[in-house]
Amino acid sequence: MATQKEIHELIGRAVADADFRAKLVEDPEKAVKETGLELTEEQMASLKQADLKGFSSDLDERLSKSTVGTVQPSW
Repeated sequence: MATQKEIHELIGRAVADADFRAKLVEDPEKAVKETGLELTEEQMASLKQADLKGFSSDLDERLSKSTVGTVQPSW
C-alpha cells in the first residue's frame, strides 16, 4: 500500500516528467509498477478513474504557453 506521501510524489513526477506522464496516461498499472510502488486495488481504481488524459493535455498546454518567449540558457 502506497502512503499518501508516495501518491503525492507519483503525481509530482507526472507533473514534472512528460515521458512518465504519457506512460501514466497510456497504462497506469505499468507506469506505477515501474516506479516500484505497490498501490492497493482502491488506490489503483482511483488513479484509473482520474481524468489523466485531460490532466496531461491541460498541463502540456499550460507548460508550452509558459515557455513561449522565454530565453533558454546557452550552456
